[in-house]
Amino acid sequence: MGLKSKVAAWAIGKGVDDYLKKSNVDKKQRQRIVEAVKAMLSPKKEPVMFGGAISVAVALGAAFGLELTTEELSITIATVISIVTFIQRKLVSPKK
Repeated sequence: MGLKSKVAAWAIGKGVDDYLKKSNVDKKQRQRIVEAVKAMLSPKKEPVMFGGAISVAVALGAAFGLELTTEELSITIATVISIVTFIQRKLVSPKK
């Protein structure tokens, strides 16, 4: 994990922790949730979730200002999914 990823994971983890403190979640459970969120930020640990996040980001970009026609959006998302799936396959192995 690079320095930028570590800083991002720390910042997001801190935000999640602060939110959970306000929600009266006990400390042990809060720590487990924060660690799970940090783990999801690593494409090597959670490649499927990371790929899904990229696809959602493209769709949200189109919904909020990225000027694409329906055809361009569908081609873009299909291309992103294809590329990400290829990368995910290299990172994910079947369980025994």
